[in-house]
Amino acid sequence: MWIEKLPNGKFKYIERYVDPYTLKQKRVSKVLTKDTHQAQTQARKILNEKIDLRLKNKTRSNITLEELLSEWWAHYEESLRETSRRSYRIIVKAIKNEFDDPETLISLADTKLFQSFFDTMNRSFVYKKQFRTVLNLAFKYAVKMQYIEKNPIPNIVLRRPAKTINEAKMIEQRFLEYDEAMLLINFIRKHPRSKRTADVFEFMLLTGLRVGELLALKVKDYHSDDKIIDIHGTLLMDRTVDNQTVGPTKTDNSYREIGLSNRAREILQEVMNENSFKFKQTNESFIFTGERGNPKQLTQLNSAIKKYNEMMGDKKINKRLSTHIFRHSHISLLAELNVPVKAIMQRVGHEDQTTTLKIYTHVTKKQKADIVKKMNSLNL
Repeated sequence: MWIEKLPNGKFKYIERYVDPYTLKQKRVSKVLTKDTHQAQTQARKILNEKIDLRLKNKTRSNITLEELLSEWWAHYEESLRETSRRSYRIIVKAIKNEFDDPETLISLADTKLFQSFFDTMNRSFVYKKQFRTVLNLAFKYAVKMQYIEKNPIPNIVLRRPAKTINEAKMIEQRFLEYDEAMLLINFIRKHPRSKRTADVFEFMLLTGLRVGELLALKVKDYHSDDKIIDIHGTLLMDRTVDNQTVGPTKTDNSYREIGLSNRAREILQEVMNENSFKFKQTNESFIFTGERGNPKQLTQLNSAIKKYNEMMGDKKINKRLSTHIFRHSHISLLAELNVPVKAIMQRVGHEDQTTTLKIYTHVTKKQKADIVKKMNSLNL
C-alpha cells in the first residue's frame, strides 16, 4: 500500500492486486482525511475488503469437483421430487467416492480427464449414463455461476456394450405373458390372507400403474360413472406406516386419466366394499390398504411375489420378479392388442419411449414369427 497526497489536502491510499483472469495488476483506493498510523490501519482494512470482494467470484473457479457437487446439489435438490431426490443423492455420493481425485480443480478438469474416468469405470452402461447426467448438471451450474467458461461433460462418449444374442431373452425377463401373470396372480389369490395382494398385482397388470401410483389411489380418484381413475401422485415410500404421504408423480407426463376395463372396475369396487366393512371410509381414504387401513407396503408386495412364486414349484416363473414387472406386462399386453406406441406411452405415463419401444418391438417381432408358424400349420 502507498499513499498519495491530494491537492485538497486529503490522502489517497492505494493497493495493487492481480486479476486472476487477465493476470494484470489492478488498483483499489480509499481517500481519508488523515495520514496517521490509525488512518493507515483503517485504510489497509478497507482496501483488503475491496480486493476480497472483487476476487470473491473469480477465485471460486478454484473450487474442487467435490465442492462443486456439494454446492450444486444444495441448489438443485429442492427442485426434485422426493423419489428422484433419493436416486440423485446416491449418484452424487458415488461420484465423490469413485472419482480418482475429487479434489481436482474444476478450472483444470477437461473432457479428456472425464473421458478417461468413464472408460475405466467398472459400471453398467445405464449407471454410467446416470453419472454423466449428474456431472453435466453440476458443470452447467458452474458455467452459470461463471466459475468456468465451458462445460467439459457433453463431449464425453460412453461406450455402449455390444448387442448379444441374449438381448431378446433379457427383454423377456422384464415382462410376463398374460397367461403367466394370471397363473401367478390366481395362485396368490387362493391363499385367504393374500387376496388383497393379488388384487394389487392384477390391477397393475390391467392398468400399467407404477406401484407408488397405485398405492396413492384414494376413493376420490375413482370416477365410476366415467370409468376412469385420476393419477396425480405417488406414495412416498420412505414415510412411516402410520404417516403415509402422497407426493408428485415421477414425471409431468405421469399426471393422467386412465380408462378402466370391466375387470379393473370390478376389482376396485370389491376392494372398496371390503374396506367399508372394516374402516370408516371418506373420499380421502386410500383404496389398496392392508389390514390396518394404511396403504400396503412396497417391501411386503415384493416379498410376496417372490415367496408365492417359489411356492408354485414346477410352475415357478423363472424371471426376475418385482411389482414393476406387472407394469411392463401391461405394455406387452397392449402391444399384442396392436395399440399404437404413443397411446401406450400416454396410458402408462412414459416420458421416455425407450422402455416402451423395447417391449413393443419385441412383442411385435414375436407376433410376426407366430404368423409364419400359423401359416405353416395350414401348409400355406
